[in-house]
Amino acid sequence: MRSRHLLLVFLASVFLFAMASQPAAGAQAAAVLTIRDLGSGMIEVDGNWQFHTGDDLGWADPAFDDSAWEHIKADDTWGAQTHPAYAGFAWYRRHLEITRSAVSNQQLAILMPPVDDAYELYWNGQKIGKQGQLPPDAVWYYGHRQSFALALSPSGATDGVLAVRVWKAPLNSVDPAAVGGLNALPVIGDARAIAAKVGQGDFARMRSGLYGRAISFFFLLIGVVSFLAWFQDRSKRLYLWFALWLVAKIALFYLSSDRVIEWISATTFGCSLLALHTVENCSIFLLLLYLFNLQENRRLRRWTWIIIGVNVGLGLADAAVLFFWVNAGPTMQWLDAVLIVLWTLCQLFIFVLLYRGFRFKPDLSRKMVAATVFMVYVHEIVRIGSVQGQRFTGWTLYSRMSVPLFHFAGAGITSRQILETLLLISLAYALAHYAMEQRRHTAAIEMELKSAQEVQQVMIPEALPAVAGYAIESIYQSALEVGGDFFQIIPLADESTLVVLGDVSGKGLKAAMNVALIVGTLRTLAEFSSSPAAMLNGLNRRLVGRLQGGFATTVAFRLVSSGDCTIANAGHLPPFLNSSEMTLGPSLPLGIDPDTEYEDEQIALQDEDRLTLYTDGVLEATNEDGELYGFERVSALLADRPDAASIAATAQAFGQEDDITVLTITKLLVDHNVEASSVVLATG
Repeated sequence: MRSRHLLLVFLASVFLFAMASQPAAGAQAAAVLTIRDLGSGMIEVDGNWQFHTGDDLGWADPAFDDSAWEHIKADDTWGAQTHPAYAGFAWYRRHLEITRSAVSNQQLAILMPPVDDAYELYWNGQKIGKQGQLPPDAVWYYGHRQSFALALSPSGATDGVLAVRVWKAPLNSVDPAAVGGLNALPVIGDARAIAAKVGQGDFARMRSGLYGRAISFFFLLIGVVSFLAWFQDRSKRLYLWFALWLVAKIALFYLSSDRVIEWISATTFGCSLLALHTVENCSIFLLLLYLFNLQENRRLRRWTWIIIGVNVGLGLADAAVLFFWVNAGPTMQWLDAVLIVLWTLCQLFIFVLLYRGFRFKPDLSRKMVAATVFMVYVHEIVRIGSVQGQRFTGWTLYSRMSVPLFHFAGAGITSRQILETLLLISLAYALAHYAMEQRRHTAAIEMELKSAQEVQQVMIPEALPAVAGYAIESIYQSALEVGGDFFQIIPLADESTLVVLGDVSGKGLKAAMNVALIVGTLRTLAEFSSSPAAMLNGLNRRLVGRLQGGFATTVAFRLVSSGDCTIANAGHLPPFLNSSEMTLGPSLPLGIDPDTEYEDEQIALQDEDRLTLYTDGVLEATNEDGELYGFERVSALLADRPDAASIAATAQAFGQEDDITVLTITKLLVDHNVEASSVVLATG
C-alpha cells in the first residue's frame, strides 16, 4: 500500500513538473530553421515566424524571449492571416542555425521581398538593411525587392535571429484588409546566386511590360507629331489636347513601372498619380469637345471648364491629404474616400460629351472614337469604383479586371491595355481625318481669299485717271490678305472729280465684302449727284442694317481744277491741309443712324497746297512696347510734306496693326500739266 502511495506521489510530481514547464496559454516555443550544405544555392526562410504587433527595439536582441509571441507565416501578409486591416508597427523574428558547411567561406546574402510598407532588418541585433524610413519621419515605397549581406561567423555552427521591424502606413480608401508586412518568403543564399535571382526577376518584369513599353513608344511618337502640328498652328487646339492626353498616358505608364515605384516615395507616387490622371481626364474632356465640334456651344463649353475646375480642385485637395498621410486618422481616411469618389464621378461628364456629340451625327472616325472612349471609361469607372472600400465590401472585381487576359512573347496583356490601344488607334485615325478636313477647309478659304483679292483689286484699281490741276499719290497696305480700307477717284459729268477714302470696321474677308457693297453703291450714286454730302446721305441710308453690326467712316472730296473743293465727312479722321489738321464738324460713321444728315463744306486750294487723307492704320500703329504712333507723330511727320509711300512705310516700320491707306492730293501750278495719278497696292 505504501509503495502504491509513493508511486502515485511520484507520478503526480512528474505531471506537475511537466505542466509547470509548458509555456503559458497561447505561447509557443520558437522553432529553429537549420540550414545545411547551402553551397552556391539558396533556400527560402519558410515555416512559422514569431510575430508581435507594437514596437520595441529590444525585440531585435537575439537573447529576447519571444516564446510568448504568436506564430505567423511570412509568405502572406498579416492582414490575410490574423490581423486584418491592422496598420502600425509589428515585428517578425525567425531563429536560424546555419552550419559551417553551408558557409564554406563564401559570402551569404538575404533577399527580402516587397514589404508593406517600410522596414528595418536585423541580424543578431545588428541592423543590416532597411527599406524606406520609419516614423516619425516616415518614407515608404511600393514594391522593391532588396538584398543585404549576411554577416556570419567563419567557424562552427552559427545560431542567429533574423528580425524584421515593419511599419504599415494608415490604410487608404482602396486598400483591402489583407495588407501589411511580409507577403513573400525571404531567401538566404550565396551572394552571387542572390544577385542572379535579382537579375532574373528584373528581366521577367521587363519582359512582362514589353507590350506597355511598345505602345507607349507609339503614344510618344504620335504625341510629338500632334504637338508639332499645334505649335505650327496655335488655333488648332485639338492637337494640343490630344498631345496632353498622350503625354499623361505615357507618364502614367512609366510612373507605375517597377523601376520608378522602387525609388519614388509612396506619397510622391500618390500625388503624381492623381495629377497625371487629372491631366488625362481634363485633356480628354477638351479633346472630345473639339473633336465633335461642340466648342461653339457656349453653355456646354462653360460646363466643360467648370467640370475641369472641379476635377483639378478635387485632385489637389486629395493630393494635399496624401501628402500628410503618415499621420492619417479616421477623418483623413474618410476625406480621402469622399474626394476620390467625387473625383471619379467627374469622369461621368465624358458620357455627356459623347451624347451631345452623337446628336450631330458624326462621321465614322468620330463614331469610332465615341465607341472606344465609352468602353474605356466604363471599364475604368467600374474598375476604380470596385476598388473603393474593398476591405468593407469584399469585392475582388478590381483584381480580376487587372489580370492579363493572355500573354504574348512573355508579356501579359490586360483588358485595359487592349481598350486603350483601340482608343489610341481610333483617336489617331480621327485626327488624321480631321487634318484632311482642315486642309480641304483651308484650301476653300484660300480660294475665297483669292476671289476677294480679285474683287478688291477692282475696288482699288491699279491705274487712276488723270485729274486736271492735281497730282494724286496713294498707297494701300492691308494688314491681312484682304482689308477694309478703300478709296475711289471718280470723274463726274460736270468735269469735276470725286475722291472718296474710307475705312470699314473689322478686318479680313467680312470687311472686304462690305467694301465691295460700299464702292458699288457709291459709284451708282455718283451718276445722279455731284454733292459729296448727298452721296454720303444716300450711302448711309442704304448701309444701315447691312453691315452686320459694323460701320464705315468716310471722307469725300469734290475737286474742281480751279482749286475749289467741297468736303463731306462721315466720322472719318480729318484730313491734313499741308501740315495742319483741318477742322470739320462732328459726324457719325455710315451705317449707324438712318436719319443722319451730312453737310458739305467749302475750301479753296492754292497752288502747291497738299491734302493728306489717311486711315487709322497710320494713327494706331503700335510698337513693341505697346505705344501708339499717335497724333503728335503724325503731325510731325506731315510737316515735311512726305509722299504717300513714305507715310505708309513709316507707320508700317513703327508696327502695323491695321490696314493702312494714304492718299495725297497736291494742287498744281496753273501752267503745270499732269496726265496721270499714281497708286501703289500692297498686301500684308
